[in-house]
Amino acid sequence: MNFLRSIIALCSGFANYRAYRDLALSTSLKHLLKLIMLLALVLAISAVPPALQAIDEFARRFDDHRPDFSIQDGKVVSHVKQPYLWGNKDVRFILDTTGAVTTPDSNAPAGVLFTADSFLYWLTPTNDSLLSWAAGTNATTIISAPPQSLRRFPDSVVNGDYFRHLIRAMLWLLVTLGWLLLVLFGMLSCLLQAYLFSVVASFMERSMPAPLQLPQLLNIAIYACTPATIVVTIYSAIRLHNLNLWLVYLIVYGIFLIGASIACRDHVEGRKPSEDDLL
Repeated sequence: MNFLRSIIALCSGFANYRAYRDLALSTSLKHLLKLIMLLALVLAISAVPPALQAIDEFARRFDDHRPDFSIQDGKVVSHVKQPYLWGNKDVRFILDTTGAVTTPDSNAPAGVLFTADSFLYWLTPTNDSLLSWAAGTNATTIISAPPQSLRRFPDSVVNGDYFRHLIRAMLWLLVTLGWLLLVLFGMLSCLLQAYLFSVVASFMERSMPAPLQLPQLLNIAIYACTPATIVVTIYSAIRLHNLNLWLVYLIVYGIFLIGASIACRDHVEGRKPSEDDLL
């Protein structure tokens, strides 16, 4: 209950941050960890329905003009003439157990290549995607995964239902892994921006009559992440399109950061004039 009351207080007014300004840094870090863990869980669960829809769409495209082939003892078995290509201009599938094709098809932005005993996939990130930003690439760069062995894959005919059952069997593992990655990314990004703000602001505070100290600024910056991360999580969960979530986060975070910093500053009473000043 204390955690929920803290969230409500931190989102309802700048003056409420005074109660958190002088807390121990460990207490602030515990609050941030609880917050990120909760919001990451919301994001991970909300990503399941779109992921299942994407898998269904992928399976539908895979079955369109798909050749007959199967996996047996980690090997691809097929009697069709190869290399065999199918798919469309957006997603390309290639079956080649002869070794004639070993690299991704640069004419398609994404696809999968099946070889004699392995497979590889590739994609071309867009300029505004998080993957493109993280990899430092542009929209013309193909990101290709190394060949993955088929040895541990179940023996069966490879079709759309094969991928559906495979992904759904691994769904909870993927959700857990995604949750852990979101927690790690959220903690690192929030702590980094909070530390940078507090260091820069501490130099600026030296000229103030009642300056805030570095630990106080760090606490304010950490707790100001609460409303910003909640807003971005809500927008992400309801899948709002054509919305720059990074910009929304920076705006909300900046508003609460500046407002809370001003509200947490101690007021200095003016010096009363002495008799000598009056004379």
